[in-house]
Amino acid sequence: MEVNWVWIPLAVFAALMQAVRTAAQKQLNQGMSTLGTTYVRSLFGLPVLLVFLSAVTLYTGRGAPDYNPLFLLHTAGGALTQVLATALLIYMFRLKNFAVGTMLTKTDLILTAIIGTLLFAEHVSPLGWVAILIVMGGVTLMLLRKTGTAAFQTRGAALSHLLGRPMQVALACALLFSFSYLFLRAATLELGTQHHFLWRAGWTVVLATALQIVCLGLWLTVKEPAVFRQMWLMRGIASFIGFTSALGSIGWYSAFALQNAAYVRAVGQIEAVFTLAISWLYFREKITRLELMGIALTVTGVLMFRLV
Repeated sequence: MEVNWVWIPLAVFAALMQAVRTAAQKQLNQGMSTLGTTYVRSLFGLPVLLVFLSAVTLYTGRGAPDYNPLFLLHTAGGALTQVLATALLIYMFRLKNFAVGTMLTKTDLILTAIIGTLLFAEHVSPLGWVAILIVMGGVTLMLLRKTGTAAFQTRGAALSHLLGRPMQVALACALLFSFSYLFLRAATLELGTQHHFLWRAGWTVVLATALQIVCLGLWLTVKEPAVFRQMWLMRGIASFIGFTSALGSIGWYSAFALQNAAYVRAVGQIEAVFTLAISWLYFREKITRLELMGIALTVTGVLMFRLV
């Protein structure tokens, strides 16, 4: 497989692991707070990431990277913006019209491409823009069932949604997630593109995850100290979540080391297809015609990145 497009199966694999992890998190979330459930994936995933990093250093014969303040800065920026975005996403759970907000967070696809082009010197080709828009259209169709159309039947209701708090929180969340992808992509590049992409991904993902563990751990220690006992009591499913999350992170960061963030995140939207498949196979939920159209569009957009 040519290395110039190996990022596509890596992003698809990452999306699959994220869909499986999310399904498991729904079960864990029944007995644990949302923030605690989020913390589990980092805490229980770090040992797997350390094993991956050890294997990569042995494979490449290259140890720790040289001191690079820009690498540290970009990794810290990516870790911090991801934590803040996750916190906003959790806050959005409590708001009315959460489904609308969820759909609006998908604007991170467009924001990542625009911000990446303007501030991070990432190039998006005309065909790349078309593929991104097709993927976004497909994901929107898949989410319409949960969003519903009643909220937009009147001009007043539509304006209320566009100017309301869910809209504001969703866009802020999308913006922070976009910056997190771009910072982490930049961090892998700071380690030098002449070095193996797995080595660059390994050091970036371990450092970013460790920073997130420290930040969220301090918050939980002060605000939700009981959650640590819950993690121990539910360590079986927590370990599964950590394992699948770590595999997903390896896929994301490896893809970021090879391709610009906008393309990687666009391909990663195939997670919505996997989520529907899991709902159909395990929860026996029916798939609507609109969702099938969304699946077809999303898969078409993902396949187009082979030509970008």
